[in-house]
Amino acid sequence: MTRLVRFLAFAPLVLSSPLFSQTPDSASLREVVVQATRAGARTPVPHNNFKAEAILKTLHTQDVPYLLSATPSLVESSDGGTGTGYTGMRIRGSDQSRINVTINGVPLNDAESQNVFWVNLPDLAASASEIQVQRGVGSSTNGAGAFGATVNLDLTRVVTDPSASVAVSAGSFNTRRLSAQLHSGLLGRWAFSGRASAIESDGYIDRASASLRSMHLSGAYIGDKHTFQAHALLGKEITYQAWNGVPAQYVNDPVLRTFNSAGAERTGEPYDNEIDNYSQNHYLLHYKYAFAPQWLLQLNGHYTRGYGYFEQYKADQRFERYGLEPLLVADTVIEETDLIRQRWLDNHFYGATFAVRRDSRSDAGTYAMAGGALSRYIGDHFGKVIWSEWPAGNGKDYRYYDNTATKLDANLYVKAQKQFTPQLNAYLDLQGRMVGYDFVGFNQNLEPATQRAEHRFFNPKAGLTYTFSDFLSAYAFCGIGHREPNRDDYTQSSPSSRPLAERLSDSEMGIRFGKDGLTLAANIYYMQYKNQLIPDGRINDVGAYIRTNVPDSYRAGIELEAALSTGNWQFAGNTAISRNRVRSFTEYRDNWDTGGQDVIEYRNTNLAFSPDMIARGEVGCTLLDKDQTRLVLTAIGKYVGSQFLDNTGSSARLDAFLVSDLRLNIDFPWLKKQRGSFVLTCNNWLNEQYANNGWVYRFTSTGYDPRPDDPYSLEDGAGVYRQNGLFPQAGRNWMGTLRLEF
Repeated sequence: MTRLVRFLAFAPLVLSSPLFSQTPDSASLREVVVQATRAGARTPVPHNNFKAEAILKTLHTQDVPYLLSATPSLVESSDGGTGTGYTGMRIRGSDQSRINVTINGVPLNDAESQNVFWVNLPDLAASASEIQVQRGVGSSTNGAGAFGATVNLDLTRVVTDPSASVAVSAGSFNTRRLSAQLHSGLLGRWAFSGRASAIESDGYIDRASASLRSMHLSGAYIGDKHTFQAHALLGKEITYQAWNGVPAQYVNDPVLRTFNSAGAERTGEPYDNEIDNYSQNHYLLHYKYAFAPQWLLQLNGHYTRGYGYFEQYKADQRFERYGLEPLLVADTVIEETDLIRQRWLDNHFYGATFAVRRDSRSDAGTYAMAGGALSRYIGDHFGKVIWSEWPAGNGKDYRYYDNTATKLDANLYVKAQKQFTPQLNAYLDLQGRMVGYDFVGFNQNLEPATQRAEHRFFNPKAGLTYTFSDFLSAYAFCGIGHREPNRDDYTQSSPSSRPLAERLSDSEMGIRFGKDGLTLAANIYYMQYKNQLIPDGRINDVGAYIRTNVPDSYRAGIELEAALSTGNWQFAGNTAISRNRVRSFTEYRDNWDTGGQDVIEYRNTNLAFSPDMIARGEVGCTLLDKDQTRLVLTAIGKYVGSQFLDNTGSSARLDAFLVSDLRLNIDFPWLKKQRGSFVLTCNNWLNEQYANNGWVYRFTSTGYDPRPDDPYSLEDGAGVYRQNGLFPQAGRNWMGTLRLEF
């Protein structure tokens, strides 16, 4: 799913680079597309870069959130329990909808839900030359505001020599992958590349299968002053739904902890086609023109086409829920039926950007730029009943709802970086953003009607970097970001109950050290939220559970990183210690006895899904490095502290866990000068039984104990119960990947 675009660079241009020479080389090729969403060495924003070489050392079938596991403050999760299929991540406790993700600067977040569905572009990391993660509000980017982090995937690298590679993966849960890449190398001033991938897995959770296909085609022209690049990213996924989670009563049972309730509404065997079926194709165009030694123009265009549905077997559905009248059969009124429904999304997202940049002739640390972006999203939402036990609607494929939403997103910005002294560099980033959203919602009379919401945001950011020496620097940063409510916030409310936009004020201070194989970094942050949107159990004026604005909440913490390479040993690790609080919070808890809601007040409770501590470490040992053959054994451990599933600070939580992996990397020569590699990983080799995600719904019921009838239900005491779903992850499992270059 999608959003708008903008590109430029933070890293200074080398004005005497081969961009102006007659023959392109690798230096100019790295600047084919200049991206504004990325942070450079002097940008005062905490960030981590994952190069292609490092990605390939861990790449099997797991998706991007698992490949970024080494990022400080990051917790990855998977519906199916293996990291293949539907996956997600949280950074500093912020979920995937609050993490801004771009591909070559083009937003990947869905324009309406603001979520990222990595499953739509399988094996995307295999095309990336680098992935950068910025923590906090970060630098200005495209799409909805980054409230936890920004992730930038760079797919623009041009391979200069003809080459090809094939990767084959196989492992536990019948998981397998076949991926092939082909690079033409430079053909004069042209270069072309292509990748095709297929991934299959049965999943750890029952029926949590995944069948994934993707293709990436690209072409580039490298001129003296002009460069042009085009990309086509084609993705197709069919996954069996596992997003209900495992019932809380089952999660500690060694047999039932893989239970999947999806499809189980059908009597007898679960429905075999309870799937999510979605296709998403991205088309990107990048043009760069160096019209003077100090001036650069960047133009970009993008178009994303998405279409698909999820299918469900639903039992005992009332006809009125689908806009139908009850049936009269032989003097009997039939008001309910079993049926199979599909909920469709058919969308288009397109836009264009421009940017102009001027670099200092005398100082590589000084530049100024200005630019803007404009994009439009059109989403058609509709539902079909494709089968019914009793006749429903006007035959097969009866549409029981149909509405269209459009979203316009525009921004203008100026950015500047100034090297005042050899030590002091200043950074300024000013962005104005406008959002207009038209959708079908409820009017003041609680009747369905076309609604419109508009937002105008000003997002200033500034910072300083001080370089003490070639190996030691420090920085300070402050910035403001805004984020509009998502589709559900609008469509499930009326203008009088509609929530406000969120505001984040982010302050960061850090220090970086790097010398003789040792790197150290420390970052302190304070993220103050105004009107942060969280669920509180409240039912609004149209009868829907809503997210509501919390006036005052914050995240504060320290992130420490260290890496050391000495001889045959490599060490790396990071620790994040944080405090994440809602200063005042009101819970509205359903009371099944009265049909109303109980009101409970809280003070200084924990923000949901925000562990106080996350730590990760790895130790690698080079066992062999001889005759172009290299063998490295790496042990990895990651600890995640306990997490609350809501903002009440109650007993609904995920237990702390420690997961350990073992990885063996072998690089070897074959076919004369060609290279090969083999990666063998034993995931969770200590067989930790843990869950890294979940949900909770709390209610009062003194007259009825739901536990015997509902395995999702647990008792909290005094007539208070909760329905609780968890997402257990796989125990000890294996995966191997053989990659051969030609």
